[in-house]
Amino acid sequence: MATRKLFTLVFLKRQGSVLLGLKTRGLGKGLWNGFGGKIEDGESVVNCARRELREECGLMASDLKQLGVVKYEADFEECASIVHVFTSSKFEGEEKASEEMNPIKWYKYHDIPYMQMWPDSVSWYPLMLQEKFFSAHVIYSTESTIRESIIQEYGSINNALKLAQ
Repeated sequence: MATRKLFTLVFLKRQGSVLLGLKTRGLGKGLWNGFGGKIEDGESVVNCARRELREECGLMASDLKQLGVVKYEADFEECASIVHVFTSSKFEGEEKASEEMNPIKWYKYHDIPYMQMWPDSVSWYPLMLQEKFFSAHVIYSTESTIRESIIQEYGSINNALKLAQ
């Protein structure tokens, strides 16, 4: 792999539901996902997570908890993407759709629209929803086909983060 791109992804939770947004542009257009984006130069992982959450759905999280990291590779790209995954159940502000995520909707855990999401979501979302620490390494052969994936659960976030190094 020639380069690595760093991203964040935040999932807000309340009473057995998770907030998702429908991506309106760019990679993942037309798919439901959490809120996040690329880490800017000089920006910390946590600050990126907070900024992207606010920009994409108007909410501010006060208790971000990092649960996992997902490393994405694709046979058709020369770089890997490392995505730092956070959750929060304490947030404030007014929920609102954005240019990039519209609409936004609360889904009960048992009603998550996995068929309208990235194919790997079904493999690691259950760990995230259960507040378990994890790492995932996913290799796509095409934008919709997984060639290989390894999902591991850990006792702490520090062990999971070794995948990002």
